[in-house]
Amino acid sequence: IDGRPVTGVDDLVRLLDAERIGRETVCTVVRRSGITQVTVMPVARS
Repeated sequence: IDGRPVTGVDDLVRLLDAERIGRETVCTVVRRSGITQVTVMPVARS
């Protein structure tokens, strides 16, 4: 996310912080099968 590696759920939660809620964020997913970009929009927990 924003060029920063995410190695676990804790990293993901830290990077998708309150300032990103409601804003689209492009994430690059690297797996053995290849590289994929996905767009996510974090929402506040209810």
